[in-house]
Amino acid sequence: MSAKKQVVVRIDGKDRKSNSIKKIHSGVDKIERTASEEVAAAEESGANKLHTFSRDYDTTFMLSKTPTKKQSNFAMFKPIIIAIISAITIGSIMGFVMLKIIVNFDNDLNASPAFLVPTDENNNGQGEEKTENPPTNSTTLHTIDSMSAFVLQGGVFSTVENAEAESVKFVEQGYAPIIWEKEGQFYLLVNLGMSKEDLQDDTNALMNSGIEVYAKEWQVSEMEMELTKEEYDWLLAFQDQWNISLGTGMVEAREWQALMDQAPEQSEILASFIPSIGEYITAEKDSDGILLAIWQEYNFLLHVNQMNLD
Repeated sequence: MSAKKQVVVRIDGKDRKSNSIKKIHSGVDKIERTASEEVAAAEESGANKLHTFSRDYDTTFMLSKTPTKKQSNFAMFKPIIIAIISAITIGSIMGFVMLKIIVNFDNDLNASPAFLVPTDENNNGQGEEKTENPPTNSTTLHTIDSMSAFVLQGGVFSTVENAEAESVKFVEQGYAPIIWEKEGQFYLLVNLGMSKEDLQDDTNALMNSGIEVYAKEWQVSEMEMELTKEEYDWLLAFQDQWNISLGTGMVEAREWQALMDQAPEQSEILASFIPSIGEYITAEKDSDGILLAIWQEYNFLLHVNQMNLD
C-alpha cells in the first residue's frame, strides 16, 4: 500500500477519508490505550472486591461457635445428670428413713424383753409371760489390785507365841505392833510408811534402844473375788482412802466414818470387816498403828473370800 493512498474509514455509518496511515495508526493506538486503561481500571476495581473463595473470616465469630457446641452437649446430657442426682437424693432419704424405722423397732423389742415360764401342775398347762429382771445382788468375778507400803519389821518367828513375846519390847517403846502370818511364818511389824525414809527416825530410835529392826517393802497381792458391783466399788474406795491416810500420815475419823456409811447393806463379805474398821478408828493409837491394823484386817478379808471361792 502506498503511503499516499487515501484510506476510507467508516465512523458511525459515514465514510471518512484519511490522507495518512499515520493518523490511522494513531487512532488505533488511542483505541488500544483506551481499552488498556479500561481493563486496568476494571482490574483495579476488582482487586478491592472480596472474592467468594478468598474471603477472610472473623476469628471472633469463629470462636463464638465453640460455647454453642458445648452448650448443646450439656443440653443433651442434662436430663441424665438430673436423673442421677434425683436417684441418689431419693435413695439417701429412703435409706435414712428405713434405718430410723429399724432402730426404733429394735429398741421397742429390747425395751421389755419377755420370756415364757415353763408350766407346772397348778396352772393346767397354761404358760405365764413374765418380765425378766436380773437380780440386783448378782456377783461376778472382779480383780482387786494389790496394795503396798514399807514396814518396820521387828523379826520373823515360827510360832505366834515367840512373836508375842518379842512384841513386848516395842509396846514398851510406845508402839502398837501386829503379828502378820504369811506363808506359815509370823512377822512382827512395828510401823509403816510410804518409803524407807519415812521410817528412818523410828529405825534410829529403836536401834539406839538396842532393838534391832529394819525397813522393807510389804505387799498385799492382787486377788480375784466374787463380788457385787456395789461391793467392788466400795473396796476400791477403801483402797483410795487408805492410801490417802498413808500419804498424809493422819487418820481422819470423819472421812473413815463416811466411807463406812457408804458400805453396801446386807453384804456378807463386808459384814465383819466394817465393824473392825470402826473399832480401830476409835482406838487410842497413832495413825500408823491404826493403818497397819486395818491393812491386816483387809488382807484377812481377801484370803477368807479366796478360800470360799476355791
